Amino acid sequence: MSSSPSRSHDTQRTSRRKLLASVGTVSAVSIAGCNGIDPFGGSDGDGDSIEVLVENDTDDLARIAVYVTDRDGDSIFSRVYELEPHSIDQSGAVEARPATVSVFTPNGTSATWEYSPENSLNCERTDIGLTLTPEQTVESWSDC
Repeated sequence: MSSSPSRSHDTQRTSRRKLLASVGTVSAVSIAGCNGIDPFGGSDGDGDSIEVLVENDTDDLARIAVYVTDRDGDSIFSRVYELEPHSIDQSGAVEARPATVSVFTPNGTSATWEYSPENSLNCERTDIGLTLTPEQTVESWSDC
């Protein structure tokens, strides 16, 4: 019976090693994936998608729906985020050229704006950022 605790300890150590190895592999693949082909026609490899960054700057749990359309009005991204107070989620991405971004919350807060990166920052492509404010309004912002 004395071998059981040490065997359990060895299993935990092996599991931690596997976890660390997996995280390292995923990180390396993620970094390597940053040099991709531009789906909008460029070839400089500065990124292959537009990230969607959603922030909850309120003191309460928030559900925020994001809907992105292209020039033809077709949906190219749709997701509902559930965010803890004062948190941000950057897990979504748009793979096609956006035209319009719409945001909705269950309490009736909504906003819609045109995606126009040439008007915001001096970078080739800007990510879509939005913040639900304590006043229950949505502020749009951009990031490279």
